[in-house]
Amino acid sequence: MMSFFAIILLATLSILPIHSVSSSPSDASIKSVTISGGTHGNEYTGIWVIKAIEKQRELFASQYPSLSLNTLLANPKAYIANRRFIDTDLNREFSITKLQRSAETCSEGNNNDENTLPYETLRAHEIYTSDVSNSDVIIDLHTTTANMGITIIFTEGDVLMGKAAAYALYKCKTEYGYDDVHILLLPKTEMQHRTHLPSIGKHDITIEVGPTPQGVIRHDVVEKTEAALHSLLVFFHRRNMEENYVVKLKKEYPNGVPCYQSAKATNEKALHGKIQWPVSDDNPNFPAVMIHKDLQDRDYQPIRKGDPLFVNLDGSIIPYDDGSFGDEVLLMFVNEGGYYYSQSGTGIGVAVSSRYDLDTGETV
Repeated sequence: MMSFFAIILLATLSILPIHSVSSSPSDASIKSVTISGGTHGNEYTGIWVIKAIEKQRELFASQYPSLSLNTLLANPKAYIANRRFIDTDLNREFSITKLQRSAETCSEGNNNDENTLPYETLRAHEIYTSDVSNSDVIIDLHTTTANMGITIIFTEGDVLMGKAAAYALYKCKTEYGYDDVHILLLPKTEMQHRTHLPSIGKHDITIEVGPTPQGVIRHDVVEKTEAALHSLLVFFHRRNMEENYVVKLKKEYPNGVPCYQSAKATNEKALHGKIQWPVSDDNPNFPAVMIHKDLQDRDYQPIRKGDPLFVNLDGSIIPYDDGSFGDEVLLMFVNEGGYYYSQSGTGIGVAVSSRYDLDTGETV
């Protein structure tokens, strides 16, 4: 029986017309691609997918002969322990400041100092100093307990990732029939301030699929993840073969590619803006309020000033006020289990509906 990857590859080859690619420096070929799973150790879907790739090495080599594909089990200790992390969130450890600090400690050769560093800090240094950081593209695979569907995430302004994401959006919707496919743009951030693992590559893109519980492998969620991943790999490979889908995509999205734009983070531990909740006095990982039932599973849906937001222990309701995000905002990562951890940045994500230009990768 053919694998899921083999089946969807055969169905791909005649989807979009072929056009020549310009030879400008910005159109350099993508050769090395690292696919990372287990950045959070209890997100088992990504780990399953990279294990499946390793199991089918010959098949992948024949499918994508122009790509050098590598896999990375990002947080092996947390994976074994079925935990998000051991000491701290690995996906917040890749800022230049943190990497320099760990490098200085490791270079001094002081085992006592090294042992005082969080495991994920040391692991980030290990990954950064490996061949992973030389990757043309790092694709990081994640899952969420929130109802985010298939969400493809890249940083605004990365033209190549913008085109790849648009292709994956189009393919996942039109060929695979998934309605819940979205693109999320992270705010432009200087490289030295980017904290997430894939940002150490020349280009980075993240696939986030949900809802699914932590520490669980769901077949349908694996298939959604593989469909999005496969779409990106096909885009890179066929682009290397001097095939271009931008003309088709521009016809499909004449006013720009629909997307959500993440609100700017106000907390260095967060990748995007959040409405933070208060936490219990005796446990920084336990919310002092719970998310109101009207918001549950309503990711990418609006909340307006005065709408129920949180519920107190006494049953009283805390409404949304305009705060720093405006009278009406869209919510995402609603009740995401990973955001109960103070190390990951607690709260509910905030986004705005937008579009971006295929030529610039920036919102219009």
